Amino acid sequence: MNIEKTLATHASTVVFEQVGDAGIAAAKRATLDTIGCMIAASHAPGIDILVELAAMWGGKSEASVIGRGFAAPAPVAAWINGSMARALEIDDCTDFLPLHPSAALVPALLAIAEARPPLSGREFLVALAMGQDLILRLGTATRLDGIQSGRYNLFKIFGIVAATSHALRLDPARTRHAMGIAYSLACGEGQSAVDGALAFRTHEGNAGQAAITATLLAERGFTGAENFLTGRMGFFTSFEPDARLDALTDDLGRRFRGDEISFKPYSACRCTHTAIDLMLNYRRTIGASTDRLKSIHLTVAPSVHKLVGAPFEVGTATNRQAAAQFSLPYTVAAALVCGDVFLNQFTAATLDNPEILALARRVTVVPDDCMCDEHYVIGRIRIDLEFDARPSVRLEGLDPLGNPSNPVSPEQAREKFRKCAAAAPHPISDETVESLIHGASTLEALSDVSELVRNLRG
Repeated sequence: MNIEKTLATHASTVVFEQVGDAGIAAAKRATLDTIGCMIAASHAPGIDILVELAAMWGGKSEASVIGRGFAAPAPVAAWINGSMARALEIDDCTDFLPLHPSAALVPALLAIAEARPPLSGREFLVALAMGQDLILRLGTATRLDGIQSGRYNLFKIFGIVAATSHALRLDPARTRHAMGIAYSLACGEGQSAVDGALAFRTHEGNAGQAAITATLLAERGFTGAENFLTGRMGFFTSFEPDARLDALTDDLGRRFRGDEISFKPYSACRCTHTAIDLMLNYRRTIGASTDRLKSIHLTVAPSVHKLVGAPFEVGTATNRQAAAQFSLPYTVAAALVCGDVFLNQFTAATLDNPEILALARRVTVVPDDCMCDEHYVIGRIRIDLEFDARPSVRLEGLDPLGNPSNPVSPEQAREKFRKCAAAAPHPISDETVESLIHGASTLEALSDVSELVRNLRG
């Protein structure tokens, strides 16, 4: 059995009992967290344009566009909702690779749940946990991560389409064709992140839309490349040669890696989170005054410097939020001045805060290979604070809050969801918020997952 057939058979036949408690718990947390991300970002910069296009195109009202008051064809709903999930940089990720495992998966599966009911909570959780696991396996199999290569995780589409194929109950042969069709739809690039472009937030939306499209085509008998990974012009051969193929199959169906996913407490690129933790802890110790602080010097891994280490520039009206979210100088300054780095720290008023901007200009970031870590792509961070007439202070860290080795509590996860819900332009009742929290925590009891999002259309 070749590897493509192995993966397709696994995707089609995996059952709830295989996933295990840790994988199911991770899938539940990801569901609530991703819904919160979508709620908070329903009117984020760029989303109005996607909604305008969807309204102009029209089509069958199959799945809710979260917080926007209408439904759209399932692929279009997944496109917009997946873009919302990534728009504010608060969706989950991994620290050992630059992956965002849930931002496309959850919206795509929710769209299918509404378009093709009933999708039970158990089957939803199986599809989600299996998709997360495959995305992590594909990332581990790939020799160069997305920051290094700039190709930014083209492979994620295979994990997402495996999940949507499972949700639509495709057999192994059609699942394999869906994954092959998805190969022709794979996309991902890192330059939009470097440039602070709105296109970066559509990556996950594009993948969710493509996965549903590929699945629906395969369901109807459309064919795709059968050897989409290892064929003469397959993905690994063409884009990521010398792949670690054993990472795809070792303990496949016995070990689900969702418990390796990190939770994001801050609304910024994960590469900034260790520094934010250090500055917030320092602020709690000494207070918020920056009067005698001459400079802040950060030493980071080269890959982190490449993505978030440039001097902070306010930028234009269309990219300044993203530029701040991908800036160590800005996020470190905001942490020290504000005591948090969440949604309020990226509003227009805060981005113009003269104290934050002045402090960000006193932050320098340098790369050092010694900051690399074999376990985490985010690497280690060292911060040196220099003062007038006071001794300097050195701070060092590795495991940011939300890492499996430094986890948030269930109540912290629920509180983040409440903060996201409070940021919705159209108020969501406390009753609805708590109902969603309860529904996500008891997903396996739902006979129809569409019940979970029925009140979120807005």
